[in-house]
Amino acid sequence: MHWSDEIAQRVIAKNPDKEEYVCAAGISPSGSIHIGNFRDIATSLFVCKALERAGKKARLLFSWDELDRLRKIPVNVAKVAPDFERYIGKAYVDCPNPFGNEGTYASYFEEQFLKAIEPFHIEMDFKYQAEMYRSGVYKEHVLHAIAKRKEIFDILDSFRTQTAEEGERDRYYPAAIYCSECGKDTTKIVSYDDETHIAEYECACGHKGTFDFNTEFNCKLAWKVDWAMRWMFEDVDFEPGGKDHASPGGSYETGKVICKKIFDHDAPEFQGYEFIGIKGVAGKMSGSSGLNMTPETLLQFYQPEIILWLYSKSEPTKAFDFCFDDGILRQYFEFDKMYNEYVAGSDNEFLNVVMDNCTNEFTDIKTVPMGLLVQLGSIVDFNVPMMETVFEKIDQPYKYEDFKQRLDLAKNWLEKCAPEQANSLRQT
Repeated sequence: MHWSDEIAQRVIAKNPDKEEYVCAAGISPSGSIHIGNFRDIATSLFVCKALERAGKKARLLFSWDELDRLRKIPVNVAKVAPDFERYIGKAYVDCPNPFGNEGTYASYFEEQFLKAIEPFHIEMDFKYQAEMYRSGVYKEHVLHAIAKRKEIFDILDSFRTQTAEEGERDRYYPAAIYCSECGKDTTKIVSYDDETHIAEYECACGHKGTFDFNTEFNCKLAWKVDWAMRWMFEDVDFEPGGKDHASPGGSYETGKVICKKIFDHDAPEFQGYEFIGIKGVAGKMSGSSGLNMTPETLLQFYQPEIILWLYSKSEPTKAFDFCFDDGILRQYFEFDKMYNEYVAGSDNEFLNVVMDNCTNEFTDIKTVPMGLLVQLGSIVDFNVPMMETVFEKIDQPYKYEDFKQRLDLAKNWLEKCAPEQANSLRQT
């Protein structure tokens, strides 16, 4: 049985009669979204598909955590905006676009990611958390969390190893206010009226102000409280998380207790996942090139189906590598072998589920060997008519229609990852 089907069985057993199951994923637009983040989406996507195979209705819910604060400046941002550190503490959605005049910091990286994943044809329902908070949708839940602040502190404290400082419990509030003067979350609530729900706060910028939680919504719950609240609000059935969240005493274990004790709701089924490795970064793919390991970067060398295939065939708890050395040729070979078995009507259940997860109605793979494309392409400088002639001579009469999907991928890999393997043709 495929791992996604095992998770789906747990989800169904927990709530067998639910009309539609919700599988969630979420990312902060803190910079270019990398391939490790993409495992969040892929894991939930495959569980959605497993639920559908079981005859259930399911949807993939994706949250942009754009109301999170800007914490540090990515290298590619620092290069174009050396003074961007002045925005640290502001919400991503409130920082300007460092690469142009249009949009915001958040929208730039969101649009970059959404464009990059278009070739995967993944259907998702999007939630933009800045809009959710600032529209007042979460108002009652924020007020409820503040009313239960001492209970929340006790839960958080039970997972800590150090002893709480004197008075820390009384000073704790599970929400951060964005300052009305500087726009940053460098604020501290100094008093709160449980009857009027009005807080007095001080900001590191020197501003002192009041905040009415009844009518003002430029605030955000602390991460673990926010996560638990949204599980309840969206009635989430499954959500994965990186191994840091999955560790004992980590975000999931803490959020699970908060979800039940504070919001009276059962936390969703959870699956921790390992991080993704990179193997063989060389040539023009070196760190100095400034290329980020994003889906867009991978799609210069990998077909989208093969990227999904790597996530699908690997259990979430197992690490795997995206290869920029010769390992990528072995990965193509293994994919082609499995895909051809699948198309031929394999009776291997695991193989069929793996391939179902990474293919769709848009898929039409031509399994021309990638190693052969690299080898022959290098010899004839990727000249299409000459490649057709060479294929004919070696009794493998592939035409351009057969290998056009992979031609640029092979050329990109050779030039950017293995330039030392390329043949250089003499001009005369």
